[in-house]
Amino acid sequence: MSHMNVFDIDFSRLKIAKSGRNIKLIYEKEPLQLITCKMYSPFGVKMAQNNYSQFSNYHLDCSLNQSTSDVSIKYRESLEKLDNKIIELIQDNLQLFNTGNESLNVEEMYSRILRENKSYPKLMKIQLPRDSKGNFECVIFDENKDKLILNESNIENILCKGKIFKSIIECGKIWYYNGRFGTTWNIKQLKFMVSTNSSTNENNKYEDKNDIYQRIMIIDE
Repeated sequence: MSHMNVFDIDFSRLKIAKSGRNIKLIYEKEPLQLITCKMYSPFGVKMAQNNYSQFSNYHLDCSLNQSTSDVSIKYRESLEKLDNKIIELIQDNLQLFNTGNESLNVEEMYSRILRENKSYPKLMKIQLPRDSKGNFECVIFDENKDKLILNESNIENILCKGKIFKSIIECGKIWYYNGRFGTTWNIKQLKFMVSTNSSTNENNKYEDKNDIYQRIMIIDE
């Protein structure tokens, strides 16, 4: 499975295709995987009941690195370009979504990867996928690159508020629901980063009261 920085994507090679009941975003015949820049979790992990499974769903609402460095700016701009390409692909393949209307304006109905959050930095929602037995299908490493075992009893402590990390995420599906289109992103691997004064101050703008990678593939900055 390949994974890449979003600004290295050749958008002409992106496609969407039906895979079982889901519609996938495909790159070089594989689901698209991205290596994120540094991300910040202002709220910690969130849990929601799953109507289709006995196991709860968990996700993180995260902001990207708000640095004004060239790399950080380029990363945020590249995600916007990825959104625009996904909109184009959906528009050209509306028949896959069974909307009942082939003349929809997808751009007006699309939920972007980075969603608005009032005056705070935009948020990206990333899921923690689980298998049929409830095991989390992602690998977590601490700041020392030691693997952490994630389960229901420790997830809120491990993925607590204020964490800074980099991750490999995969586009699990492109969805159409209640008149909206969007993408679901799943964590494949996550590594916590050592906090620095600059990164902590920068992110404190928020503070307002299928294979699993067993070898770390995230390179520290």
